[in-house]
Amino acid sequence: KYLLSLSDVQSLKDEYLYLNGLSVLDVAAGTGAGALYAASRGASSVMATDFSENMLQVLQSRTNDYPCHVLETKVSNGLCLPLSWKNEYDIVLSNFGVIYFPKVNEGLREMIRCAKKGGKVCLSGWGSKEETNAFSVFPAAMKRCGLDRRWRHARSTGRKHLLALAGTIPSPSSKKQERNRNRYHGISLTPNYVCPVTRISSSQCVLTKMMADAGLEDVHVIPVTNDLRLDSAESYWNRFVLASPNLKRFVEQCLSVQDVIRLKHAVSEILHEEHEESSSHRGKAGVVLKASAYIAIGTKTSPREQRSRKDAKNKR
Repeated sequence: KYLLSLSDVQSLKDEYLYLNGLSVLDVAAGTGAGALYAASRGASSVMATDFSENMLQVLQSRTNDYPCHVLETKVSNGLCLPLSWKNEYDIVLSNFGVIYFPKVNEGLREMIRCAKKGGKVCLSGWGSKEETNAFSVFPAAMKRCGLDRRWRHARSTGRKHLLALAGTIPSPSSKKQERNRNRYHGISLTPNYVCPVTRISSSQCVLTKMMADAGLEDVHVIPVTNDLRLDSAESYWNRFVLASPNLKRFVEQCLSVQDVIRLKHAVSEILHEEHEESSSHRGKAGVVLKASAYIAIGTKTSPREQRSRKDAKNKR
């Protein structure tokens, strides 16, 4: 739905092309919702990067209408982006990507490094499970079926295996080596979707502090709340289970056919017990899930400006 053809973009009025002439980097782009939106709003160049080559191939299949100089893709790790991208982009964004890295702050610092002075850094994340019901249904279903321990074991085993393959971030050789070894213990260069960690629940407070601590100025966090309506439990399964690399892998590789049937039945039960919509709405029954997300935006300043503002704040 984000992809407009080149002719559509050219026919848009100027007020809709508010990214005209700007360069955009989409970190942990996945299949490219953010990158495609930037291209459709007139950005002069868009670079979409992700650790997963398969996801970028899906994105490339959706970009045939755009010249290659407008929208490019590159396989890259969001925790160590190319050095040549330093101070390169007017806007650096991550749409539900970096916020789920094993080390979010390191991912954010890489985004800031790639932004120009005065450029914008933007990221988005889902709210808590209480705010976004969709994320509580599958764990509840696994617990109801007695599969939650198997899920935790699969995550632990997969994480150890991937850490062994990818290696950990090495500590620098210095007198601080022991302290740095503790700091970096267990941190992999493997991003979160293949090396899962606990999901961070976004909020205005959490994102504001995170962006400010990273040195960004003029930080704004915008809450977005909506109702997600689904026609059936099958729609939920396809959208939130099979579309998640971790959950899809778990279902396909760790569960038997009978386990999957039981789990889908439990998902259906929970959805209809807790989230069923009245049939009077739109003339048919369905499922409605509350969804809250947060969009954080900050401005990159020079280190000198950061020190100057910090000194001025301390003098108050």
